[in-house]
Amino acid sequence: MKLPIAIATLILAIAAGLDWQLRLQLAAASNTHSTLVAAAAQLGIATGPTAPPRPIRHSKRERDKRDTAAKLYATELIAFVKEMDAIKQNGDGRSDEATKKRAMDLLDRMTSLDPSQLKILIAAMRADKDVQNSTREELISLAISSLAGEHPQAALALLTEASGVSNPAGNGRRLVAAALGRWAQDDPSAALQWLRNNTDKFPDLITDEAKSSLLAGAAARDPRLAFKLIAELGFRETEHVVPNIVAAAKTPEARTATLAALRDYSATLAEEPVKDKTSAIGILVLARGAAGDGFQAATDWLATAKLSPQELANFSRGLDGSIKPADTSRWIEWAGTTLPAESSEQVVRMLVSRWTQSDYQAAGKWLATTPESPAKTSAIQQYAETVSRYEPETAAQWALTLPPGAARDATLEQIYHNWPRSDPAASEAAAAFGKLHDLP
Repeated sequence: MKLPIAIATLILAIAAGLDWQLRLQLAAASNTHSTLVAAAAQLGIATGPTAPPRPIRHSKRERDKRDTAAKLYATELIAFVKEMDAIKQNGDGRSDEATKKRAMDLLDRMTSLDPSQLKILIAAMRADKDVQNSTREELISLAISSLAGEHPQAALALLTEASGVSNPAGNGRRLVAAALGRWAQDDPSAALQWLRNNTDKFPDLITDEAKSSLLAGAAARDPRLAFKLIAELGFRETEHVVPNIVAAAKTPEARTATLAALRDYSATLAEEPVKDKTSAIGILVLARGAAGDGFQAATDWLATAKLSPQELANFSRGLDGSIKPADTSRWIEWAGTTLPAESSEQVVRMLVSRWTQSDYQAAGKWLATTPESPAKTSAIQQYAETVSRYEPETAAQWALTLPPGAARDATLEQIYHNWPRSDPAASEAAAAFGKLHDLP
């Protein structure tokens, strides 16, 4: 079994020499569904099986053996925790290499425990009153979180039994959200039924965060069902849940299905402003996901999506901050040839501004080689205005490559406005520039 991200985060914190309490808090804080999935994807780590795990069946002899192993592990872990608490109380918050290795081994072994063994571990930790309360509850949370990825139903059962974790200030809310989201990916109906059965029993645990996570999990399997459940789960402000539903679409095929579901859902909304806002938010999130796949994959999907002019405008606004740097020039050219003039200028300026701030040399090289076009004109304007804050002379050179007219005049005036005036020499240079170009 691969090490969960929350455990890995904890181990990294140990290596950094943080004290035990802080390490536990760091691990618990990282254990949200979206964080786990995103971090795992970046590291190439699988986040769980695609089908519900089969129940684990053991003979009585095997069960006794596994129960004994769980009790021995609990004893060892609790002893280690007490040792760490003693180190902290003595004022030494750092651990030697041997201690770090022990911690890594103990936490890694926790991931191999099955639900019944984790139940034994939790009972042992709750029974030992010598462990500090905060440490005990963090460890219980960590034990339950190790189940959430592959056994979400078992994690929820353990969580609701571990009353100390269910306090609003603890990690119970995050754990419920993570488990429900994971369960809904495999069996949204079962996850929904659990939520219905337990909402009144555990109002502090089953919050909007948990419901939103369930919607995101359900959307991965059936986006129409997820949109249908928005009203049943009591959400009134759709802009808070629609992004989670739409973001669950990770492939072109899933985005096509989600787009159709989004259109149908938006059509059911009575108020036009709400309808327009819901559609805009959903399309923007689709754009971010598609752009993350790369220019070619995204434009291939766009060719089949048949977006309306308004949807296309919303899609283009979602490109900011989501495209791959190497694709920036291709998206600028796409905007120049695909979008209406006004929308094209806005998108080109948006992309050039970010590109210039992150790699002005690459942006300048592209400008120097790309053919003349309305998109290039908008790009030069934005490039010059962006670099004028720290290299106004370079910005002026670019502005003067524009043909005489309103675009060049507006760019020169913006450069003059942005010109740094940090010292008398800079102020004199700005004044000379303004006088040269007859700027107010």
